Amino acid sequence: METQSPLLPGSPLVDIEDLSLFLPGDARQKMILHHIDWHLCRGEHHLLLGHNGAGKTTLMRLMHGLLWPAKGRIVWHTSEGEETSPIAGRAVSALVSPDQQENYQRQRWYITGRELLLTAFEDTPLLYTNTSEQRHAQVEDMARRLRALDLLDRMVPEVSQGQLRLLLLGRALVRQPDLLLLDECSDGLDADHSRRFYEVLDSVREHCTVIMSSHRPEQVPDWCRKTRVIHQGRLLAPGSALPPQEGEYEDISLAGAVTSAPEPSAPLLDVRHATVFIDGQEILHDVDWTLRKGEHWRIEGENGSGKSTFLRLLAGDEFVAVGGTLVRHLPHHGGETVLLEEIRKGVRLVSDLSQALYGYSITALELVCTGLENTVGVYRDYSKAEQEQARRVMRELGVGHLADRSIRLLSTGQLRRLFLARALMGEPDILLLDEPCSALDEDSRRQYLDLLDQLAARGISLVFVSHFEGDAPSCINRRARMHQGRLEILA
Repeated sequence: METQSPLLPGSPLVDIEDLSLFLPGDARQKMILHHIDWHLCRGEHHLLLGHNGAGKTTLMRLMHGLLWPAKGRIVWHTSEGEETSPIAGRAVSALVSPDQQENYQRQRWYITGRELLLTAFEDTPLLYTNTSEQRHAQVEDMARRLRALDLLDRMVPEVSQGQLRLLLLGRALVRQPDLLLLDECSDGLDADHSRRFYEVLDSVREHCTVIMSSHRPEQVPDWCRKTRVIHQGRLLAPGSALPPQEGEYEDISLAGAVTSAPEPSAPLLDVRHATVFIDGQEILHDVDWTLRKGEHWRIEGENGSGKSTFLRLLAGDEFVAVGGTLVRHLPHHGGETVLLEEIRKGVRLVSDLSQALYGYSITALELVCTGLENTVGVYRDYSKAEQEQARRVMRELGVGHLADRSIRLLSTGQLRRLFLARALMGEPDILLLDEPCSALDEDSRRQYLDLLDQLAARGISLVFVSHFEGDAPSCINRRARMHQGRLEILA
């Protein structure tokens, strides 16, 4: 029978000694972590705090054995004794991170939720071996505890982002690791799914050591309040407070383009009796909705309710079934149009998934230039005029200084602004924003939402999706709720 090693409170688990590292593929070999020292004992649960780009994710990947130091060393204490091989890190720990979720979204492997959880035992992305009845039983039990049995036979590409996050959390827990590394684990979960996860996590905390990073400390359970702070790649002494964020952006220059927002009037989007099927499954049911000039909507709803599908429909990535209509009137793109080329310029979608699909190592400037045709990847050379247009938009959003940097080496906050700049390259009439504040620290969230308010003042209409009440720009003046594929307009 497979069992985890017994918890011996206070005994060594991981030792990190004067460790520095740079990321693989960085020709500059710029150190991301500097002289890290951490003596982690079993049973010592920690909340890891730090601004975007501070090094939290890199430190967790190191502890999981995915990265190797340039200087110093890391030691894992296993049942076999002290080990320095990264294989030991993979054996004793389980990691849940946005990077992991983005990989599954990008690859779109056609596997079931059950198969995803079964990959936990060998810690491989896909299932390569036959699995025992015992492991199947463990997976069933974990899904039952998470109240996610209905996800076991669903195909991973078909579940919502929040449902995929819950499956990945179950994958980590079913392994019963000695060390559980949770990087922004509850981002993307609605209140119900978040509660399910924390209930199960609370039940296993006596048997593993939890390291959790979060930009929302108020959501972290009381038993995980012992904090360590990482700042600019350096692990501060125990008890240190989180220093103020130093500016990672240039001053934004949108003010000159701001105009007074019009009163709500002419429809930009008009949806009537819209039903959407994906792989034969009805996702949206008989939706009626209108977006008028000057309106800015927030769409609420639980994980899997159909919010992301609705935004993809508006963006032209999904289609209305026979019997329904979707009329788009885009003033900057010829008025009423059914041409996909014009729709994809006039209606722009910014989402976690947009970022996940970019597995390419391209520069920030190249990323923004892809917004000209709304492509995933670079397929042609861009003219000097097009590059200057991209640089201008980047300067407006305060990220002009990042033009020549690889997107693989940028912080989440920097990437969010770059994807917003990419969307603006099409001169859109409408911006669709699907959980754009996920994984952003408090300062970055505030700055990002301020940017959206300024764009709204320029006359761009916003449709915004978020699970968190505070994660919405102040320009929001209409609200609706999606429930089981049906849209209800709220007062």
